[in-house]
Amino acid sequence: MSTEEKNFQGPVPIIDCDIHPNPVRKRDLLPYLDDYWRDYMIASKFRGHLPTVDFTIPVNGGLRADSKVPEGGPACSSVDFFKKQVMDEYNYSHAILFTDGTFFLSGAPQREMATAMAPAYNEWLIEHWLAKDSRLFGSVLVAAQDPEAAAREIDRVGGHPQMVQVGLGIHSPFGGWGDPRYDPIWEAAVRNDLVVTFHLTVGPTGLFKSGPIGPPRYFVETQSTHSLVFQSQLANMVFSGMFEKFPGLKIAFIEAGFAWVPGLTYMMDTQWRAVRREVPWVKRPPSEYVKEHFWFGTQPMIEPEPADRKHLEQLIDMVGADKLLFASDYPHWEFDSPVAALKGLNKQTREKIQYYNAKKLFGLPEPVLINS
Repeated sequence: MSTEEKNFQGPVPIIDCDIHPNPVRKRDLLPYLDDYWRDYMIASKFRGHLPTVDFTIPVNGGLRADSKVPEGGPACSSVDFFKKQVMDEYNYSHAILFTDGTFFLSGAPQREMATAMAPAYNEWLIEHWLAKDSRLFGSVLVAAQDPEAAAREIDRVGGHPQMVQVGLGIHSPFGGWGDPRYDPIWEAAVRNDLVVTFHLTVGPTGLFKSGPIGPPRYFVETQSTHSLVFQSQLANMVFSGMFEKFPGLKIAFIEAGFAWVPGLTYMMDTQWRAVRREVPWVKRPPSEYVKEHFWFGTQPMIEPEPADRKHLEQLIDMVGADKLLFASDYPHWEFDSPVAALKGLNKQTREKIQYYNAKKLFGLPEPVLINS
């Protein structure tokens, strides 16, 4: 146990690593676009992603029924309502934000438009969220279709004191994320001391087709197989030699759970021992790279049958209690309350997951607590 953990006064607060704010309207991004793309968006009556595509999703568009802002506007479009409904309710000390554009921007077929939209989202987030509460921290959104432009955007806003990560969807536009074409993004992330956080991407959007066998037929199928793309990308990153090139790179996987991690890493070690001459740049067992470079969000938190509950602690031990980050996925319907999601874990494990791990990984400041 660290000195910080021993000396913490009062109840240990919550750091939520998965919050999704949104503009009230797409036109709210217009002031942050250059003249060309602003005129284009106005002339084309741009509506955003998926205006006419339907795929199975729960009632209320996948959102908490009580998350709509009372004064008008979509879910998580009001800083004050988010603070009242979540931060104050659960004694949050910090919240890390992903705009919903994170899910789709690197899948947009028009790389030029995507590259123009990324800075607009970042400037909007800084002005409308980060500037309003020092407990809120942001993701530098980039369009990976143009890695050099993405690196420039990371350098442009990555030094903002409330930007703590680069935000990308888990699907990559061209090849796996270990492909050398993306190296400028990782170089910029390390240069700016930012975590690179990959979030779930869903739906038949642009360059992406959710699911390992194409768009799934049922939403429950989607929910049950989220981790398969993350598993493929993790293996691709490790076997590409990405972490030998960038030994300071820190990766977080959000909204894929974590129960799959031990099985995959054991299999990677087994295969590496058999054919390691194929990848001589992988100098250590793959599991060592995973333990050193990866962190995993809890959401969707697994809920085993009561008789199997004992296995949850075992899985956490196998992944490493210091490698897990609490994530709620607010305002989506799968929202995991920190009270319910972490219930039953031993105190030290629970407090690592809900606070200490994220504070250390993202270098967050000391909290200003609501309830002490």
